[in-house]
Amino acid sequence: MALNPTLAPASTTEAEVEHDRRNDFVDEDDAEDWDDFEEIDFEEDNAPSKGRYLFKVELQNSPSPVWRRLVLFDNFTLAVLNDDILDAFAIDRDDEMSMRFYQGDKFQKTLSIVTFNYGADPNPTLRQVVQLGMPFGYSVDTSDYAERRLRFLIKVENFIHNDSELPADLVMEQGNIDDDIPECFFLLKVELLDFEPQIWRRVLISNKKRFSDLHYEIQREFGWHDDSLAGFFAGKGYRGEICRSEDCSDSFIPDPKLYSYLREGLSFGYIFNFNDNWQHWLTVEKVVSDKSELPATLIWAKGDNVLPY
Repeated sequence: MALNPTLAPASTTEAEVEHDRRNDFVDEDDAEDWDDFEEIDFEEDNAPSKGRYLFKVELQNSPSPVWRRLVLFDNFTLAVLNDDILDAFAIDRDDEMSMRFYQGDKFQKTLSIVTFNYGADPNPTLRQVVQLGMPFGYSVDTSDYAERRLRFLIKVENFIHNDSELPADLVMEQGNIDDDIPECFFLLKVELLDFEPQIWRRVLISNKKRFSDLHYEIQREFGWHDDSLAGFFAGKGYRGEICRSEDCSDSFIPDPKLYSYLREGLSFGYIFNFNDNWQHWLTVEKVVSDKSELPATLIWAKGDNVLPY
């Protein structure tokens, strides 16, 4: 049975020792949302699990149904639920993102704030906030160029005591969060720096592909073997890392979708093999809906491939 936490004012001691953390999570344009936020004093909950909740998490305001079902133990916390939702919907993580849980389904009373710097605050167990038949809200404010606020309604469908209570044919997912984003294609010019005459390639790639896919295209166009680490960088001087491969060249962390960052006229960097430091500069020359919008005589490559070692 869900507990009924009482609302309590924020601790003045914590506010004096640290500061009002709410200012870290919200900008001025969003400040009015905090008028309905009160810190909730949850008791410590270390009791063992009695079962699992079956959640249906639905994306709101989507032209077509987009949802996922999740099964989590009742003694898991909101922070765990947050991570599972991000994973289930393949939402790219970013240090500047903020996530919120809301009391009820009106997206007005903030229950908890989640950031990657502070975690969930507060961070109760699920059984302290969940009631069967009572939905609650969740939102994600993205910090990328898309700057979208994704809102989800979390429905508590059942409480599962053992696996036999789960239907064998239970559908676990439908749709994707970018289904409502029209597909288009980025035409990029990729120049390998410090060569005379110039060496460059053009790449046409879907806006719904990821940076790892762009990495593979660059490797293919330059005739390389994808056998060293690589990374993408937002600014000049190869600062502002967007993502890089970890441990092996095909594992990018993070690996955001291109529509989250790229736009016409944007330039950014790419390095292949951090020891030999093969530097590239990429420019988004054009955004098109299909190849028919490209000039028929477009030059796609200049200069011969070079050996990377």
